[in-house]
Amino acid sequence: MTGALSGQVAIVTGGGGNIGGGVCRALAKAGATVVALDRNPSGADAAARRVTCDVTDPAACEAAVGDVVREFGGVDTLVNAAQRFRAGIPFVQLRDDDLRVSFESGPMATLRMMQLCYPHMKARGGGAIINFASGAGTQGMIGAGAYAAAKEAIRGLTKVAALEWGREGIRVNVICPVATADPNAAWVPDALEANPMGRIGDPEKDIGAAVVYLAGPGSYVNGRTLHVDGGIGTWR
Repeated sequence: MTGALSGQVAIVTGGGGNIGGGVCRALAKAGATVVALDRNPSGADAAARRVTCDVTDPAACEAAVGDVVREFGGVDTLVNAAQRFRAGIPFVQLRDDDLRVSFESGPMATLRMMQLCYPHMKARGGGAIINFASGAGTQGMIGAGAYAAAKEAIRGLTKVAALEWGREGIRVNVICPVATADPNAAWVPDALEANPMGRIGDPEKDIGAAVVYLAGPGSYVNGRTLHVDGGIGTWR
């Protein structure tokens, strides 16, 4: 397959999820060899190699990256889309365990995967890392305190890595998406009402396309946050 990412190897955490699955499809169509890591990777594109991996498990992450490098020769692109969280918790009721769930699967897993992929990207002369954050963090969202904090931590890690790794040809950016493959999701009506474009993003055509751009043609974009949300930001 030829395309903007032909010959590249991409790892997508959360690749079996709603948005992660769309990202896998977009990367594969752009020519990349795609490896989807997920606790349940069945939702990943059929063109992706599906690997069962809990990103909160350091040993599982290390083994997965090692397997990718041995089989495909290296890593060019890392997409950190995995995230677990508990929604709808009033701020005054937030507890340590709520933050633990969000932080272990979000910023801690993102940091771990970035560090594991770094030497392999450096050996290939560079690479692209695309981390996922949220308007819930950049602008706030009621009932999403732990999730918002975790997503802002990811943006902080991204900016530091972009500064430290940029001279080695490794670019690190963030996407804040609003998208779903499920038009019947409970949050869709409110989001549609608040969205100036009057539609919800498509995981492949909108979010996946942005990932492909940052992984390939967007080779001068580094340390930035791209809101791929139709201008909605946050809506509640």
